[in-house]
Amino acid sequence: MSDYTTISLRKEFVADVEEYIEEEPFGSVKEFVKHVVVQEMESDEEISEAEARRIGQKLRDLGYME
Repeated sequence: MSDYTTISLRKEFVADVEEYIEEEPFGSVKEFVKHVVVQEMESDEEISEAEARRIGQKLRDLGYME
């Protein structure tokens, strides 16, 4: 039996993702997010610390992160 946890996402973000994946082969936001995270973890590309901070700031400015 697998253990699970819950990740909270803003409803607006989930709505944006649902709209984005409408024409994609993902059955749910959960499937899409899992795909993106696994893809990123397997990627050999690295981003700089400055780029990570810039992305984080953009997400905060958009209200997706606190």
